[in-house]
Amino acid sequence: MYFAYSLLYSIAFILLFPYLFLRGLFGRHGILERLGKIRIPEKISSPLLWFHAASVGEIKALATILPRLKSLRPDCSIAVSVVTKTGKKEASGTLSQVDLIFYFPLDFPFIWRRVFRKLNPSLLALVETEFWPNLIREAKSYGCKLCLINGRLSKTSFKRYRRIKSFSSLVLSNFDLFCMQSLEDAQKLWNLGGDKNKTEIVGNLKFDRALLGINGLNKTALRRRLGLSKNDRLIIAGSTHQEEERIILSIFKRLKQEQQGLVLLLAPRHLSRLSEIQELLSELKLKSVKKSTLKKGKGAEVILLDTMGELENLYSISEVAFVGGSLVPTGGHNILEPASYGIPVLFGPHIDNFKTASDLLLKYGGGIMAKDQEELYQKMSELLKDDALRKKIGEKGRQALLSQTGTSDKTVQLLLKLLSGDEKK
Repeated sequence: MYFAYSLLYSIAFILLFPYLFLRGLFGRHGILERLGKIRIPEKISSPLLWFHAASVGEIKALATILPRLKSLRPDCSIAVSVVTKTGKKEASGTLSQVDLIFYFPLDFPFIWRRVFRKLNPSLLALVETEFWPNLIREAKSYGCKLCLINGRLSKTSFKRYRRIKSFSSLVLSNFDLFCMQSLEDAQKLWNLGGDKNKTEIVGNLKFDRALLGINGLNKTALRRRLGLSKNDRLIIAGSTHQEEERIILSIFKRLKQEQQGLVLLLAPRHLSRLSEIQELLSELKLKSVKKSTLKKGKGAEVILLDTMGELENLYSISEVAFVGGSLVPTGGHNILEPASYGIPVLFGPHIDNFKTASDLLLKYGGGIMAKDQEELYQKMSELLKDDALRKKIGEKGRQALLSQTGTSDKTVQLLLKLLSGDEKK
């Protein structure tokens, strides 16, 4: 089965090679590192702990455990592999405890053998749902402890892996530890062949992450950065996808007819779509400005966030927040970020990627799910008209997050136990 996987992977690589090569060459996406040619800094020592985080969200989740891990085991070196240029930038800025950051190599056995010889890791931790068959098999063959942290399985991923259940079971048999977000995620894992005796249900690291760094924010400076006056009331629509912008902007136009001083910060998930969104803004006759060109007193109705890494903190100065990827079937994005600041958070029904978080917020009354455009408008209008209601829902959201803290400590202890068991051999 590994041969069949490698064959299909090779065919896909050959077909995509021209695009990948040009993208890597001109975009500086680490061609040599993706081929396993990684430069090892002199400061790297053994034992080396290697974490793989595919997305920016997963990198932020690592920020909850790496400082504590490093403080408890200062003798350990830490390496982090990433998939994208954005991910590498985020890791470089967020993970100060890391000794090496590199692009994730291609999933070919001969490349992984080269990587393991160079890195000589004692432990490899994959974050969330990163099952790369050849990497996993080579890690086991090399004698490296292998674990999944902050593990989850969306409905889509579960269905995909279940189609090849025998192969999934074979891949999962290589793991030494599964740290899962919820019982539901664990049950999906067991259904695929994961070992119950190697599974711990510890919660979601992103709950801890959401509460990091929220104190000490200068909200006045953040408002000034957006050119907001004292009477302006900010609505944020974050991580939006195609089709969602039209919905949000249509709602915003209706809200402006009812209430004074509203300003919308629109933060698309993919900045490559900025020109498309600007055309939509012109079509809807809304005055807009890019955040990067914003000047005080510009008078824009819509601020288009065209920079990276600012959205999380900007949520703190909003009246209400909508988190995208949820009105369209893409699985949703991080609804915990606005909730951590006590901001009422709204989202659509397609929230499978953050199901545990949405269930928790809904249970506490700290989040609002809107099934469609009209319901989203009604809920947002109600919140903007009622200061007490906004404060009440926002506080419930914060309490929901506080009820789930401690996942990072549990995860660190399990990793240290796994590492300690390996060192005693």
